[in-house]
Amino acid sequence: MQTKFSTYLLLASLTLLQACASTTSVGRATYDFGLAPAVIAPSTGAPTLKLAISLADINTPVVLEGNAMFYRLAYDNVQQLRPYAAQQWSMPPAQLLNTRIKAHIVAAGGTVVSVADGVSELPILKIELEEFSQVFSNATSNQAQLSFRASLVKKNKLIAQRNFNVSKAASSADAAGGARAMQLLTDETITNMLVWLQSATNN
Repeated sequence: MQTKFSTYLLLASLTLLQACASTTSVGRATYDFGLAPAVIAPSTGAPTLKLAISLADINTPVVLEGNAMFYRLAYDNVQQLRPYAAQQWSMPPAQLLNTRIKAHIVAAGGTVVSVADGVSELPILKIELEEFSQVFSNATSNQAQLSFRASLVKKNKLIAQRNFNVSKAASSADAAGGARAMQLLTDETITNMLVWLQSATNN
């Protein structure tokens, strides 16, 4: 009788472990910003971006150097960045932003190179990333939050500088909703930044 009971406990324990393992693996996901923005065709009549810049590596806080997806609970210590356990970005936020900026400039007809390419005479765009997270105001309401400072420099002279501190509501209270909102928010912000850059380089 005792042997049968021990066998039952063992089987029950194995079943529980398998269930836990399955639950842990089910929500695992890696997110990026999706397909690159489409190239603007001349036939659309949209204005072509007349911008040529050199993009420096984006500076970022140490906590954002990895691939973790972070969120904050505004109702429970908003100062604490919390990582999702089973979801992550495909690359660090600075690289996601860097890649997306280049894609937008090229798609709009502009020219962009990296500072490492050593191209001289081009103004340099320097970005300091400050916030890249999902902020929950309550258990069901949340938004993507993006904050960075952009500085345009040429020959060691500051041409223009602007802070971008923007947010966008997410469609769901999870990592997938946050990732989608962050992608949309980033694309919208880059579009606005390029208008600002074009104006700054024309002055």
